[in-house]
Amino acid sequence: MLNNIGEEYVTAVKIQFISKSLPEFHFFAILTPRFPLFKEYMSSAKEAPSARRLSVISSVTADVWHGNQAPDAYEWWYFDAISDDGSEAIAIWFLDNAVSSPRYNRTLNIGIDSDTASPNERRFPGVFFAYYKNGKPIVRTFNEFSPVDFSADQASPACRIGPSGFRFDAAPYGSGYSLEIRSSLSRGQMLEAKFEWVSIEADFLREDGQDARGLHVWNIVAPRSDVSGRIDLIDRKGKVKAGYHFRGTGYHDHEYDSRRFADTILERHWGRAHFTDSTVVFQKHIESEGGESSRLVLIKDGRLIEREVRCEEQNFVRNKFGIKYPTRVSLTSDDGIRLRIKPIKVLDSSFYNLRFASEMTLTLRDGKPRKSIGLTEIVAPKTLKYRWLDWLADMRILRVR
Repeated sequence: MLNNIGEEYVTAVKIQFISKSLPEFHFFAILTPRFPLFKEYMSSAKEAPSARRLSVISSVTADVWHGNQAPDAYEWWYFDAISDDGSEAIAIWFLDNAVSSPRYNRTLNIGIDSDTASPNERRFPGVFFAYYKNGKPIVRTFNEFSPVDFSADQASPACRIGPSGFRFDAAPYGSGYSLEIRSSLSRGQMLEAKFEWVSIEADFLREDGQDARGLHVWNIVAPRSDVSGRIDLIDRKGKVKAGYHFRGTGYHDHEYDSRRFADTILERHWGRAHFTDSTVVFQKHIESEGGESSRLVLIKDGRLIEREVRCEEQNFVRNKFGIKYPTRVSLTSDDGIRLRIKPIKVLDSSFYNLRFASEMTLTLRDGKPRKSIGLTEIVAPKTLKYRWLDWLADMRILRVR
């Protein structure tokens, strides 16, 4: 059964994630190519081979562990939520092979024989947790574990990595996920958190997701969930030094691929937002072999609609590590669905990814614009292959042995 986490929640002053200017510090600018200030990507039937490499499903059945033990293969379960007043956000990853781990990428750089390599040489599970308040990270932790600390179910959605994990369960008030996070912080401190992710929209395309060789599978399991929980920061003496109640609306997806992340994906730009009468999720997926696919998924009136869309990007700037990104994005389908995206606050920034709070405006065929604050992310994995940047990646990872 889903755990009863509590019914008292802190009421925070509503402060939207607003920034007057986005960072333009060109620390690694020399390493990245320059692009024009306006780009347009169009997905069409001519790009079918590339489009087929991104397989979109929505299935609780396929939310199980797929057990691909090849050194290149990876699989992750992702959960995020924004609080009811818009001032707080959380993001959680459970990873079977942490694609940002220097050990995962170093192993593939030197080459590993999957038939003779020990599990310790080919699996690098990890747990990421971040809690943001008023646009700033209150706590961010990424723990990497030994393969023996990983266990997952191939019959029902459940995963355990060290002392953290999640499971799918049912209760009289609905089905959904129970999450428990226990992560080590610096100076002997700990983070403990528990959440309920009760599904409101879920399981629209009930496929098992097994036939996925050569594909990047994006399982949008539960586009909208009611989320509640508590986060505790514990000092080295075992005392709670800060506690935060959370209540909001969340999202859950699950992605996996048999191919190395940094070798196959050139760029990934994705995000989601909840509106009063609908939910929207998008992803622009560019593979290294060429071609790209831009998808928009709309959930409205109990139905999921998937569209190939044209993607227009404008007004590029760089983050402090040199990643170039657009400050205006527009996605448009042939049948008149339009999503405009404007990042307004950088929540997280590194040399290979950016996470934003973004203002999103959705216009359907009724011509009525709907506005909401959502979460978006841009990932440029190529730099994960550069050994000389391993120290930067390791600064964000605490290895638990």
